[in-house]
Amino acid sequence: MAKIQVINVEGASYLTAEEVKAALAVNVGDSFFVPSSGKLETRVRSLKPVKEASIVKHFPGKLTVKLQEFEEVATELGADGKVQAVLANGLVLPSKQGALPDKPILTGWKTGDANFQALCQTLSQLPDHLLTDLSEIKPDPSKSYPDRIKLYTRSRFEVVTTVGKLSEKIIFLSDIVENREPGRIVLLEADTYFPYSAQNADQDGADSANP
Repeated sequence: MAKIQVINVEGASYLTAEEVKAALAVNVGDSFFVPSSGKLETRVRSLKPVKEASIVKHFPGKLTVKLQEFEEVATELGADGKVQAVLANGLVLPSKQGALPDKPILTGWKTGDANFQALCQTLSQLPDHLLTDLSEIKPDPSKSYPDRIKLYTRSRFEVVTTVGKLSEKIIFLSDIVENREPGRIVLLEADTYFPYSAQNADQDGADSANP
């Protein structure tokens, strides 16, 4: 009977090859045909960072595991002050060695907050240029909007919206960030935009009227 001679792992970034092989629960010398590829794929998909997995068997004994992990959508600072990667499924892991953070940092979130995972899923839908422009996202709940959030961009915009509305407001947000001067954007029931220059002018006028 054909036996496994070598096991290769491709596409692993947050997982080690050893972790993937442990999930497979087969070793060099085991049967090449049993378990089936489908069963092995199910085992690998049980690993939390894994979005998709496929098993390719090359007769007579080569087994290749091809992974697609959830993408990184944000970062967090751990209790030790080190940067951690936040994946699209809400999983928080140590950042890749030598990686330079180019994603928004999530601050003020409590462990187990359901809005946190929903936010991560929504961030995975954002265009890359907009995601990399976000510098910080923090919860800002109110009685009317329990999932309200406040976002800050590297291009100097402040955005108030909700986790639930963010995906439907992406086009409006992207258009303003790309084509308008920095300001405050509110994306709730109504969409509003206030350039900082207009706010400063109003303040200067008020100061002049009240010397």
